[in-house]
Amino acid sequence: MKRGVVFLAKLEFMNARLWRFMIESIEKVITEGVFLLAEDGLKLRSIDPSKIMMVDLLYPREAFSEYNIEGENTLAVSFEEVTKIFRRALKNDVLKLDFDEASLYITLEGRGSRSFKLPQIQIPYEKLPEPKVEYTVHAKMTGGIFSDVIKDIELTGSSVTFTAKEDKLLLSSLGDIEEAEVELSLEKQNLLELEVESEDTSSYPIVYLSNMVKAAKVAESVTIHYSQDAPMKVDLEYLGGGRLTFYVSPLIT
Repeated sequence: MKRGVVFLAKLEFMNARLWRFMIESIEKVITEGVFLLAEDGLKLRSIDPSKIMMVDLLYPREAFSEYNIEGENTLAVSFEEVTKIFRRALKNDVLKLDFDEASLYITLEGRGSRSFKLPQIQIPYEKLPEPKVEYTVHAKMTGGIFSDVIKDIELTGSSVTFTAKEDKLLLSSLGDIEEAEVELSLEKQNLLELEVESEDTSSYPIVYLSNMVKAAKVAESVTIHYSQDAPMKVDLEYLGGGRLTFYVSPLIT
């Protein structure tokens, strides 16, 4: 499949399954996007069509077992097509990514070797600024806790309200007849860190937080940052220094 091809980049990552779950969450937000392959690592920053949610990915080159690039390059892909392939990744598979000017080559190596070729799509690279927000509440937890809490809250309503107290964070949702509330605190041992500068309350569409659940499953930690009626920042941190950040606009009533 690759005979005679001149590659612009060759990447190898030892845990293909981690990328499977990260890309599945990204695909729920944006259908296509442009990666930037820079000297310091692989990057992606894009906003969904509704302008409600932004994705910001940085995976440092040191986390890859191979990271060879011919200068700074961009890679434009359909996340729908990439996700189909990444879903085939097994627990111990190694992920290899090679690309030339026209195509992306994906190889999953584990029990045998499976190779796929996808065309690059024609969309321009857009350099988006990082949102600048002053946050008053910071809560850090494991990826598993975050996933479980969101799954509990999404059972009842279409939005989730975050209410900060001095020593705890409350998440609540109200449906037509149902309601749910989850308490997170250091005392209950479902938070790793909590910093409350102001006891702020803010609400967000639950569907956008649900989009993060897959990526959170394989994250080392998840940190929520928010302030009153301001965009929420959710940082997912991964083995090797990788970081996937989501920004979600608030519901203003």
